Amino acid sequence: MKNFKLIGFLMSLALGLLFVQCTSEPIPGPPGADGQDGVDGQDGVSTGPGTSTTVLLAKKVFLGPEVDGVIDASWENVQSLTGTTEVPDPGNDVFRGYVGNTQDVVLKAQYDDDYIYFLAQWKDAEQDASRDTWYFDPTSSRWKQESNKPVFDASGTKIRDAFYEDKFAMQWEIGNNVTDWADNTCFATCHTGLSEADGFAKHYTVAAGQQTDMWHWKSVRTGLPTGQFDDKHVTDTPITDARHGDAKISGGHKNNKQTLLLDGTGAEVSVPKYFIPGRTNYYWILESEVDDGTAKLITAVHSDGKLDYDGGTIDPVADLDFQRPVTTDIHSPALKGMPSITTTAFVGSRGDITCGQTYTGNGWVLEWKRKLDTGHDDDVVFDTTKEYPFGYATFDNAAIAHGIKPFMTLKFEQ
Repeated sequence: MKNFKLIGFLMSLALGLLFVQCTSEPIPGPPGADGQDGVDGQDGVSTGPGTSTTVLLAKKVFLGPEVDGVIDASWENVQSLTGTTEVPDPGNDVFRGYVGNTQDVVLKAQYDDDYIYFLAQWKDAEQDASRDTWYFDPTSSRWKQESNKPVFDASGTKIRDAFYEDKFAMQWEIGNNVTDWADNTCFATCHTGLSEADGFAKHYTVAAGQQTDMWHWKSVRTGLPTGQFDDKHVTDTPITDARHGDAKISGGHKNNKQTLLLDGTGAEVSVPKYFIPGRTNYYWILESEVDDGTAKLITAVHSDGKLDYDGGTIDPVADLDFQRPVTTDIHSPALKGMPSITTTAFVGSRGDITCGQTYTGNGWVLEWKRKLDTGHDDDVVFDTTKEYPFGYATFDNAAIAHGIKPFMTLKFEQ
């Protein structure tokens, strides 16, 4: 009887301690030295499993989470890496309209025997998806695409917003031989002050044989429609385009664009290649929709702007929804504006990274996973006994202007 009473007392004590642990306030941890994180973050305050401003600590798990853009309970006990990306000024108005913009980001990571998993959350007041949208311009009677950069008048006032997509990127060293990577991370491949012919600013390595692994989540071209990142790598050449897509068997996005002769015999003009009748506010066309006939091939263009397709004619003068809204709103595209791309999933090394994402109304939740070792020589291999310096970036409705967060380190919990 005494043993049963003792067991009962111990169980009650354990439950009480568990309750206190789950409901008590965070316990302050020791702050770090100047410029260094403490045990639980730079401010020395514990928030659940702890935070850091420099270290992404991947938690060891038996089986990683489902990658669907919904945060499940497995992420609750994973350390957070917190930071704010900021768009720098590389000069020559390369990032005009974006310089100084910031976004708050929280990163987490887990790993199991086969995969590494990531979770990113960042604030974004608006989901941007109208990338280079087609519209009809009644003044010129021509089909045009919205600019992927902001448009300014002679006085410097923005008169038209950029029309692009939200993106997220990470960059890793491949092979432990990239000059200055350990100290500079992504800045080691970022070169500014280039000529106009070289694009003013570009990413490339400084010697043959050096390369980095660039992971590029593109919400419209890959993320939302196909559930993938665009997996790339950076080399030393050519300077103008040293970012190369990883090897692929098939898949990816194509420009939804073609050249036709006006009235069949006149000047060459650019027009959309496919559209989906009756659809509004759509931002991509799946290759499967082309294959099954949902998307219609545009076969002719007339000097008044009409487009012929198999099954009918688009009259953009009569149907104003193919034109920009007649308002002072500089942000809204044509309601029936055609997407700039058709897309399908990558097959091959370029599709190594799978993802799930959710736009919450005030920001993004992005989950993704990749094998620790893909077996491809254009990818970083993660040895869980080592550390990996990296940088990450956010793109808010931007083609190239990105907020940067360098000098981060990935570590693996043992």
